[in-house]
Amino acid sequence: MSARAHSSLRHRIAERLRERLLTGELPAGAQLPSEPELARELGVSRSSLRAAIALLEADGLLQRIHGSGTFVTDQPLLRNDLSRNFGVSEMVAAAGLRPGTAEAHAGLEPAPAEIAAAFAIAPGTPVSALRRVRTADGRPVVDSTDWCLPEVLDPAELATLGSGSIYDALAAQDILIHHGVASISPTVASRETARRLRVRPGSLLLTLFQVDSTILGEVVLVSLEHHLADAFRVSVYRRGPGEIADHQL
Repeated sequence: MSARAHSSLRHRIAERLRERLLTGELPAGAQLPSEPELARELGVSRSSLRAAIALLEADGLLQRIHGSGTFVTDQPLLRNDLSRNFGVSEMVAAAGLRPGTAEAHAGLEPAPAEIAAAFAIAPGTPVSALRRVRTADGRPVVDSTDWCLPEVLDPAELATLGSGSIYDALAAQDILIHHGVASISPTVASRETARRLRVRPGSLLLTLFQVDSTILGEVVLVSLEHHLADAFRVSVYRRGPGEIADHQL
């Protein structure tokens, strides 16, 4: 086997294991099966498996303890994989926790400048807005606001969502999200956001601003989410440079 093929194999094995970690199939503190057992399960050699485990250990996801085995490291409450576009409730449920909603309010409001720009409408144009505090086993973890055009979902329709997914509400209207473009930045909690999330003002947040579009590029949803920084581990699958180089050959 060439060095390039061996490198590609260990990364594929690592991704299979990483998916189990991100979905909670292998929870924090769990011990991995022995190397021979796991290698047989995955259908790979022990040397390739060890190389894959080394990658995950370098990422801080696994820890090898001499004489004891390999363990999943303690992780935050929730894992947010930015390479996938899914709702907060699905993310909470994937962690084995009960999704919930508090302080939900839907209404018609003038579009702020940034929201208007995303929809290509004039600032101040009425848009439907849904504000919710999303909870995991009763703990507030995300303060979110979703905006859409009233002809897509009106405030009354948004008000019925509860803890439900706005993506499901759009799908019920035969509107399917093809892709989302998100930006994420560290921020601190304002007094009002801190109250809603039950933390101190100035607490560290991860703020995500996302614009969701159909396959035709029509913007149908804009979202702003303030995530409690200490409740999440954010991950993203990054390609290359090796894979990119392979495609250029």
